[in-house]
Amino acid sequence: MVNLRPISAALHDKAKRELNEKPERIEEDLAALRQWLARTPHIRARIDDQFLVTFLRGCKYSLERAKEKIDMFYSVRTAIPELMRNRDPDRERIRQIVRLGVGLPLPLTDGPDAPRIMLIRPGVYDPKQYTIEEVIKVSTMINDILMLEDDNMVIAGQ
Repeated sequence: MVNLRPISAALHDKAKRELNEKPERIEEDLAALRQWLARTPHIRARIDDQFLVTFLRGCKYSLERAKEKIDMFYSVRTAIPELMRNRDPDRERIRQIVRLGVGLPLPLTDGPDAPRIMLIRPGVYDPKQYTIEEVIKVSTMINDILMLEDDNMVIAGQ
């Protein structure tokens, strides 16, 4: 049995209509991704249902595209480790950047199946005080949370 968080009827319909989501196939698609990951030693990936379905939805249930996207997701994290280090949201420096509001997801969407709206304000941070790498790190942290917890973003986009 697939372990996914419930989604609204509107998002469910959108996922079926626009992302080719077929509830009766999800378990089979997840098994195929897990088998591929088991044979791909350079990727140490999460294999929980919710995480993998995020990639399937992001690729309209194309297994090959989902594999490419997972590979890229982990390759970027390996190639740019400074974005992945010191990501504690309680660190004062990270909190300061979040408070600046350089990139923030707005709490409401235009409808129950609408994309997540992001407020992007690149001019609010002082490059003499914060590096672009720090700002991008916080942006990736926010995006990682949205990817894991925001069904509107995963299904309808940003």
